Amino acid sequence: MFHFGAEFFIIVLFGLVIIFLLFLLYLMQRRVSQLLDEVDDLNSTMNITCSELSELTKNVEEFKKIKI
Repeated sequence: MFHFGAEFFIIVLFGLVIIFLLFLLYLMQRRVSQLLDEVDDLNSTMNITCSELSELTKNVEEFKKIKI
């Protein structure tokens, strides 16, 4: 029937390994994208504008004056 040498099986094995590694690369790229989206979300919640910061310090100073 068909007689395949050892080279054929090595080529098939390497092909399967390449396909598996490409799949892993795809999964890692998706995960990195998810993590970058989470970082962007966290970064947007942590941004404090200069006016917010000055308002906060003013309120703290007023509270300290009331306390004394």
